[in-house]
Amino acid sequence: MTHIAVEGSCFVLSANQFCRQSDYHRYCVEEEEEEKDDAVVSPGGSVIVSPRGEIMEGPRYHGEYVLSTDLGMYVIIHFGNYLNDH
Repeated sequence: MTHIAVEGSCFVLSANQFCRQSDYHRYCVEEEEEEKDDAVVSPGGSVIVSPRGEIMEGPRYHGEYVLSTDLGMYVIIHFGNYLNDH
């Protein structure tokens, strides 16, 4: 995600799903995997990246999280100065 933020000169909010085997309906699960309800199917990995490629929050794995960060005027002004330097 950092390369997308740097190439696009933008903030990137990457929201990745976290889910367990038990989150799926039984008809979607193989019979031998039914007993593994706590097995992680998708570990997550959500992240917030600045236009300079700096990780501002995350990535978070193996749990349900809500990511947030304060962009604030300093970050916006700092980013504007960064763009003017190019």
